[in-house]
Amino acid sequence: MDEKKQIIIKEIKKWQENKLLPETYCQFLLSLYMEGSEKKQVDPIQKSSYLPHAKKALISFSIMILLLLVIAFVVYFTQLSEIFQVVTLVVFLGVCIVIARFYHYNKSVFAHVYVILASFISFITTVISIDLLFSNNRVYIGVGIVILCLAWILAGWRYRYHYLYIAGATGILLFIGLILVERI
Repeated sequence: MDEKKQIIIKEIKKWQENKLLPETYCQFLLSLYMEGSEKKQVDPIQKSSYLPHAKKALISFSIMILLLLVIAFVVYFTQLSEIFQVVTLVVFLGVCIVIARFYHYNKSVFAHVYVILASFISFITTVISIDLLFSNNRVYIGVGIVILCLAWILAGWRYRYHYLYIAGATGILLFIGLILVERI
């Protein structure tokens, strides 16, 4: 092979390593320029692309479990004031939203885990903060939950998360059902 083909082959291999082109395109170009003179050696570890994804999934799951445990500890097992509990929940909510946005913009499936976790934390935060401000007034808690459900519907529409539509609509329908049952 001449020198130009060697340079082109090196560039195609760099593209393949850095995933600048899809694997099939790189294989086609390599077979075209190498003219069948060299077989590609496939590394069995490199062939299995599940290892990096499994590592990310394990780290993400561990962070989620850690956040849930800390939230449960802060809310149920401490003698902290309710204001500090709400502030702590808002901080965790912010962390979950930042992580979810990061994964959403990187088009990772892990964004859904943190969106669901943020929804859970936002519900707990809403109920505790309204209970703190209005001391067990069910009307305010209901209105707060409806506003939260509307926020979920808007977020689901904005980011195309269908489960947020469903959760928001279900919450509003349950609130309407509660109002109808109490009137009877």
